[in-house]
Amino acid sequence: MKTENLAIVASVLAGVALIGFFAAPSLLRGPPRDQETLCPKTGPVGHTLILVDKSDPWSEVQAGRLKKLVKQVGDELPADRMLSIYVFNDVFEPGFPSLVSLCNPGKTASELIGNPRREYVKWVEKFGRPLDEAMTVLTQPAKGNQSPIVEAIGDVVSRRENRVPNGDRKILLVSDMLQNSGQFTVFGTAAGARDPERLRRLLGKVWQDSGASSWELSVHQVQGVYDAARLEQAATLWKQAFQKLNVTVNWDRL
Repeated sequence: MKTENLAIVASVLAGVALIGFFAAPSLLRGPPRDQETLCPKTGPVGHTLILVDKSDPWSEVQAGRLKKLVKQVGDELPADRMLSIYVFNDVFEPGFPSLVSLCNPGKTASELIGNPRREYVKWVEKFGRPLDEAMTVLTQPAKGNQSPIVEAIGDVVSRRENRVPNGDRKILLVSDMLQNSGQFTVFGTAAGARDPERLRRLLGKVWQDSGASSWELSVHQVQGVYDAARLEQAATLWKQAFQKLNVTVNWDRL
């Protein structure tokens, strides 16, 4: 009887091992993915979007801080979450392309035996390795007459491809926050310049029409080439507008 029981146990264990042998490759591969974005075919789980304002020049120190910020976001990105990076300048064109738009496929047990999953290798190749090249583009000196910050926010958050079906949405805005467009400007003495109510109305329209209210907002204000007083004035205008719209924003300096 004892021998019989041992044989049954051995048979069950052999069956489990056989199932594991055939199931392991599928488990290590993970869910089916889009080979361009590396996102699950069912869609990303959450989205982090970095929007960079390149309408004014930056110092080397600020460029280095931006690189550190982007790298940190990439390193901490959870598996299956999408990361997009958009850059706009003074010539605003609706629908401007993203610099990067990828999901982190995550690591698997296969990496423990020295065989990283194909999708994770692609993530490293398409995001990790070219990051220095992307940062070169992001940190090149720029100078423009316009700075359409509100317009750029409304454009990217309203796009269908950025409305992920699951998870939260975060937008990190990297800008000096010196809005200067036909709709609102922080410069000059013309009617409407530096008018808090005018900024609130413009921002409110964007937040309502584009669906921005579903995004968690962080602002990283770049110091740029302008004096501290002007930058602080701009920050105050924006914070007042957000407060009146009951929009929570995390604000710091880059």
